[in-house]
Order: sequence, then structure tokens, then C-alpha cells
Amino acid sequence: MSRERDDSRRGPAWDADILGQNGLMKEVAPLPVLEVASVTKVYRSPMARKPFTAVEGVSLSLRGGEIFGLLGPNGAGKTTTLKMILGLMRPTRGTIRLWGREPQDRVARLRLGYLPENPCFYDHLTAREYLALTGSLFDLPSRTARRRADELLQRLGLERDATKPLRKYSKGMTQRLGMAQALLNRPDLLILDEPMSGLDPIGRSDVKQILREERGRGATVLMSSHVLAETETLCDRVAILHRGRVVEQGDLKGLLESGVLEWEITVDRLTDATAEGLRAEGHTVETIGGGRIVRVREADALQRILRAFARDEVFIHAVEPRRPSLEEHFVRTIQSDGQRTP
Repeated sequence: MSRERDDSRRGPAWDADILGQNGLMKEVAPLPVLEVASVTKVYRSPMARKPFTAVEGVSLSLRGGEIFGLLGPNGAGKTTTLKMILGLMRPTRGTIRLWGREPQDRVARLRLGYLPENPCFYDHLTAREYLALTGSLFDLPSRTARRRADELLQRLGLERDATKPLRKYSKGMTQRLGMAQALLNRPDLLILDEPMSGLDPIGRSDVKQILREERGRGATVLMSSHVLAETETLCDRVAILHRGRVVEQGDLKGLLESGVLEWEITVDRLTDATAEGLRAEGHTVETIGGGRIVRVREADALQRILRAFARDEVFIHAVEPRRPSLEEHFVRTIQSDGQRTP
């Protein structure tokens, strides 16, 4: 019985698709670490009169080696989104892919690390015993799991408490152990739900440094957080969720540099009469040391004041724009969206 030749993968069109102009194979772009496409989650309960939409049309795409912040007020849909990415629940509509695979795919899941918002462990185990259990779930050789556990316990300040039952751990110690178990398998994608919760300043500093180190080795970090001052110093990109929708997304530096809140003019030899006149016009004038700082909100007023200072021989040390912090930008974005949403 003769076989028919399959020519479906031959011909000029197919060759042009995989070959460059020089006849060599084209370099294929790597798959996104995470691709969330128009994902919606609707909860339907027989006790409720109508369905509740927790997440609506969320789309995200994460590349390798970045820290991505998922921000939003309580009830915005952050945790629901993370649970769908982890495969703990399925979306009502839309698709989620981890390196092109379904979230429930075991190969994809072995490359994940996860810290829930409120980690809860078997309280009769010690930290070393719990990390040994975690290592077995990732099919790590016991010697490898033990070595990595010792390294992480020392790195996270839990070495002295490694043999203490977990029921005796404080909130901060539990959070540190949760970070250790999330890092044990050296994940390519680290998903953290409120990683700074319950940590003291030293603990937050340790976690921030660890996340930078993870990014440095090429891992991707997806984190939700209410501690926006910490997030601002960490994230490369952010998405702001409100009422289940992404209302803004982009490069963090670009978002914060998009507007100027006010200009600060640092001067010497500013008379009291001139200072009072500026205050009467609605500007802020503060005395700091031997000089003064004048804060101006409008660009036209800034130019007029600078010309007046030059004419009156006021010595100008510096003129600096003050741009919004992430917290200020976040609040303004949420308030603006609230006014638009009926």
C-alpha cells in the first residue's frame, strides 16, 4: 500500500514563513512567560439574585526577567486573577497560558512559586520539615531540598527557629517561611499575593533584595501589594485594577513621569514682602535653613515668577518638578475611574 506524500509543509509560502532572506532559519520569538487574554470570572450562586462579576476582560502579558505589580483596592479582583493564573480556579471566559501551556499543566506548575496572602502551614511541623515536604511535592532530591532549605532559612532570618513548631511562629515569621517555600524550587515565575504583609522594616528590606536577586537571575515576579511605596521601588511595570477591570497598565517610570504636580523653586534673598505676595496668589512658601522653597502648580505662573525673581535679583538655587508618587498616581486613577463608572 503506497503512502501519499504530505506537501502541506512545503512550498514558497511555508519556506518564507520559517526561512529568512539568506535561507537560514528565522529566530522564533520566545513565548511570553504569562499571557492572560480577556479573562472574565463570574460567580453564580443559587442564593444570589444575580451573578457577580469579580474580574472582567483582564489582559496581561509578562516577559522574562521583570517584576510586575498588580495593584488595586480591596475587592478589585487581584486575588481572583492570581488564583486563575495558578489554575486554582477556571475563568468563565478568556484564556491563560504559562509558557504556552494551560495553568493546570504539571510541567508549567513545576516552574511556579507561590506565596498566598495569608499563608497557613501544618502547625505541628518545623520549618525544616515543612520545606522538606514542599521539596517532595516538586520532585526535588532530598539532598537538594535540604541544601536549598538551609540557604533560604538563613537568608530569611529563620535559621535559629528552624526546629521550632510552626504554631509558635509570629505573623512575620510565617510570612518569611512562606517566601522560603515559594523560592525552594527556584521558580521561573514567582507569584506573590501581598508579600510585605506582616513584615517589619528589616523583613521588607530582605524581601525586596531577594526579589531583585530573583529578577537578576532571569525569573519573572508577579506581585500584588497594598504597600505602594515598596512597590514603586521594585516594579518595572504595573497594572491597576478597579472593580475587576484593568484601568491602567504600563511601564512604571512612564506612568509616573506623565505629569508634574508642582515645581519647587529653591531661593535665597527672598524678602518677606515678596513671600507674602506669593502666598496671597495661592503659592506655598516655606523657610528652610537660610533659604526658602516656593511651590508653584501652574507652568505659566512658574515662568512669570522666575522672571520676577531675576529682575529682583533673587538668587535661584534650583527649579525642580515634583512628579506624582505611585501612591498619588494610584489614588488619582481610582478616583477618576470611580467618577466615570455609574
